[in-house]
Amino acid sequence: MGGMSKAMRGGRRQGRGPGFTLIEMLFTLSLSGIVLAVAVPSFARINADIRTRSTAEQLAGALRLAQVSAVTRNRPAAFVLTDAAPGEHARATINGRNWLVKFLPPTSARGEPATRDDLIQVATIALQNRVTLTGPAQVCFDAQGLQAMAPGAAGAAALACSAPGDEHGGPTSYRVSRADAPRRFDVRGYRTGRVAVCDAAPDGAPPAATCR
Repeated sequence: MGGMSKAMRGGRRQGRGPGFTLIEMLFTLSLSGIVLAVAVPSFARINADIRTRSTAEQLAGALRLAQVSAVTRNRPAAFVLTDAAPGEHARATINGRNWLVKFLPPTSARGEPATRDDLIQVATIALQNRVTLTGPAQVCFDAQGLQAMAPGAAGAAALACSAPGDEHGGPTSYRVSRADAPRRFDVRGYRTGRVAVCDAAPDGAPPAATCR
């Protein structure tokens, strides 16, 4: 009997080996569901913020590219927003969804159609990242790298250029935002060619001072 009891007890111990009971498994699944319900929206907001910031940084880079290209080629260049597919014939559009950087035609080529050789950069990153751009249709730089309303020898193409930003009177500014992102960014371009990416203050809050 003693031996049988030990065998039975041993059998019970072996039957309850390592593992989870049904109740433990249900509790774990419920807890995991709660954690995911809390974490997923946070991850979504973080991802939206990253995409918004990335778009702002790339837009700032495109403005700097337009300025540097104007200086290095000694030829006026422009940063252009457009709702069309970005290309040499894309129409400049206020608050456009895409952008491009291009050279403006010199005086000798005034009236001639643009060609692919005029293109410096095209981008659809804002559209891909579901980011909204709010700002002027076109910012132009003259051969000295300064923002200009009508860069020298730019011809009729300069008529759509935004008025130059000013260190004191206010820069040319683009707002970069996304509906599900808590943070927004301002990309500011100054007449001197300086470009800064700034954290945009929420509506009704004091202006944000964080720029880089």
